[in-house]
Amino acid sequence: MIGSIDIGGTKTLVGLVDRGRIVIHERFATVTESWQEHFEQASLRLEKLCERAGWQTDSLDGIGVSLPGMVNESRGVLLLAPYAGWKNVPARDFFRRRLKNTNVFVENDVNACAVGEWTLGHAKGMQDFLWVTVSTGVGGAVMANGRLVHGAAQVAGEIGHVKVEFAAPRPCTCGQEGCLEAHASGTAISREFTQYIEKTPEAAQRCAALQLPIDARGCRMLADDGDAGAARILGDAARWLGRGLSAALNLLNPEAVFIGGGVGQSLDVLLPGIREVIAQEVVTPARSVPILYTKLGYNAAFLGAACLPEYERRKQHDF
Repeated sequence: MIGSIDIGGTKTLVGLVDRGRIVIHERFATVTESWQEHFEQASLRLEKLCERAGWQTDSLDGIGVSLPGMVNESRGVLLLAPYAGWKNVPARDFFRRRLKNTNVFVENDVNACAVGEWTLGHAKGMQDFLWVTVSTGVGGAVMANGRLVHGAAQVAGEIGHVKVEFAAPRPCTCGQEGCLEAHASGTAISREFTQYIEKTPEAAQRCAALQLPIDARGCRMLADDGDAGAARILGDAARWLGRGLSAALNLLNPEAVFIGGGVGQSLDVLLPGIREVIAQEVVTPARSVPILYTKLGYNAAFLGAACLPEYERRKQHDF
């Protein structure tokens, strides 16, 4: 039985997972004002769930923690969570001490997703693949030779900050311009869709009639309803995603690419545009790579966190 804690920018999931099956879990809002307060809340809720399931935190086979930011997994430290301003947080030590369990492992959320896909999803048996989340932001994880690639500064896989637009680059939260995240994330699509609705009365009326949210999901829904402007916004996002993925495919030549996140749920609509760019920009032997939506769905990071203890044990044994 594994304890799982998935801390996101707006929500946190805690619970128990038994061989990939969610036994019990709870969702609550992330408290960004204080990491100590939020980590304490997560610990309390996990303890209560354990009690309901007949367990204690110190008797769990391990606890995995998914963190939303740059993580030094070897030290167990959250280096930076940009959304909250948390810096140099000793996450692993906190949870090991608080939950009285020495088998606590922490990872960046997208890296955790990759581990989950490798353990429970479509990536079983693969040694080299790329996992990309397209949600509020855009993040990536690289698995090479059956092992996560962290990089010298612990920021390997940051595909969201590959530059994809040079003619009219948008500013990015990282302080640069033209990043994939600034042009094709859920935030970027929502921004473009909002501007389109403000300038197009007919589209605004249609949104109101259909009671659509003015965000990336609403953009997809209006495009499905036949709106050319909404379809154009998604087409632009697909082109930028194709550019970012093309750079990664040329550099890494993975066996497959797995897409997660809210925008990733629209992969069926985005994939033709992505493929069109890949056909133009990727070397021939690497073009036919499968691009698939994650098998783990909405719970990818939560299930991935639960896979971290076993991944660490396998890594120590195999390497």
